[in-house]
Amino acid sequence: MNGNRFRRPASVALFLICIVPLSGFSAVTGNSGMVVTAHPMASAFGLEILKSGGNAVDAAVGSALAIGVFEPNASGLGGGGAMLVYLHEPDSLAYINYYARAPRFVPTDFDGRREYASAAAVLVPGTVAGLHRALTDYGTFTWKDMLNRAIDCVRDGFPLDEKLHRIIFDSYEKLQAFPQTADTYLVDGLPPEIGHIIINPRIVHTLEVLAEEGPNAFYRGAFADSIESAIRLYGGGLRKEDLASYSPRVVGPLRGIYRNRVIVSAPPPQSGLTVIETLNILEHKNLGEMGPYTSNVRTFHFMAEAMKRAHADRHAYLGDPEFCDVPVEILTSKAFAMSRYKTIRMKKAEPSIPMDTAPADVAPFMKTKQPVDEHASTTHISVVDRQGNAVSLTQTLNQFWGSGLSVCGFPLNNGMTVFSGANPVNRVSSGRQPRTTIAPTMMFEEGRLIMVVGSPGGGRIITTLVEIICNIIDFGMDADAANNTARFCGRKWAQTVPVESRFPEDFLNALRAMGHPIEIRGELDLFFGGAQLITIDPETGTLAGSSDPRRSGTAMGFKP
Repeated sequence: MNGNRFRRPASVALFLICIVPLSGFSAVTGNSGMVVTAHPMASAFGLEILKSGGNAVDAAVGSALAIGVFEPNASGLGGGGAMLVYLHEPDSLAYINYYARAPRFVPTDFDGRREYASAAAVLVPGTVAGLHRALTDYGTFTWKDMLNRAIDCVRDGFPLDEKLHRIIFDSYEKLQAFPQTADTYLVDGLPPEIGHIIINPRIVHTLEVLAEEGPNAFYRGAFADSIESAIRLYGGGLRKEDLASYSPRVVGPLRGIYRNRVIVSAPPPQSGLTVIETLNILEHKNLGEMGPYTSNVRTFHFMAEAMKRAHADRHAYLGDPEFCDVPVEILTSKAFAMSRYKTIRMKKAEPSIPMDTAPADVAPFMKTKQPVDEHASTTHISVVDRQGNAVSLTQTLNQFWGSGLSVCGFPLNNGMTVFSGANPVNRVSSGRQPRTTIAPTMMFEEGRLIMVVGSPGGGRIITTLVEIICNIIDFGMDADAANNTARFCGRKWAQTVPVESRFPEDFLNALRAMGHPIEIRGELDLFFGGAQLITIDPETGTLAGSSDPRRSGTAMGFKP
């Protein structure tokens, strides 16, 4: 082990002293730009890009490159993601889907619970192609300039904080199984101490080559050779031809209406559809009059039952639209939401089934029990610039550290585990993207942007976004209160209803009496993700940024 990988540069120590007051439970305000990420050094890098004249896309791309190094468990060059781009005109909204997709050779007997930490779980990474496409189409920086700035940002490494230390400790067996991963993130084969500086010279070299040669180096050049060699060595099916054929999808986002505000979110196979469907069901009651879900049992119950129904429809119908028909117009319609609302009993929790008009080839799945995804992985970035441009970006390795296998300084994803063997709409096949819960989202009021939000958290992403939106729109909370409020998750396939421990015991007993199988988790539990939120006052243009205290993030804004 190279001992100087964990030295503490004086510049990093001073930087941390400067940013600590901005993190935690106090929102940050500004009117000339805001960057909110899951790591303070990534937020600072994105903000510096804005200050130097870059737009929201430049800052988001830069932050995404940096966060892959500073939060390597959650995303990076070996994964994928998606971003929602807004260039200050309603018609400018675009969705760049750069999620990982299946290679040509897919396993016929893949066991996601047994092979999640294996080369067989690796899908074709999309991050490099997606960030390059976003910067080329919507940014102002050149790819080379952006990469060189990112190199300067990450070269000296970063200090290990308590949260990442705990994640490394919990993932020890996965990290130890692959030599390059262990060499980068363990010290003499053991988790490093809090405060050590993790330096990754391999990722610096990779970024240097990408700066000079562009994304072709990743998908057709030396890195493609390295990726295939590692995958072959460990028995996986991804090949250079799969990398060479990868390209991101640029499509229109989904739109919905919630209490006269326009919701814009992720199209299939991502899960903006389920966010919109849930909100459509909730619109049938005046939640503001009922009171917050943290203090009113009926509100909690109603929201949980709405979430369960939307999740049931998601599991039955959401898949890659290039491989199956997804009934988007039905699932996002107000009429359909009314039909789902009518099935809710306000005094009793009950199981939920998908909508009644199921095609014959989907109907058998309605009776199949789907395993619950328990992984709080992924990361999110929210950005608004001085011109009012905005980006909501979510990227991931799927589970923390992905497959565990690292190549050229970055872990490779384990996206194969997201496919569902029993479900025809999400069954693995060559070139297909798995459905995923990520849902980069924005909200508009009378044509003006008022919210940029997204979150990691596996199956809790959808419920976390719904809760934050309701906290702001229905319960009148500011950004920080909305983000810090206790969370829960209602899903059809879950055996329990997970809740954070801040809910009072008598409140939870009342829910149990209604039939909710409550599972109490931590006070601010990583299980519920790490939302990065920006709200915009439509009258003054003031930006308020809030980084979820469940992760290590920071909101950073500036004024002229």
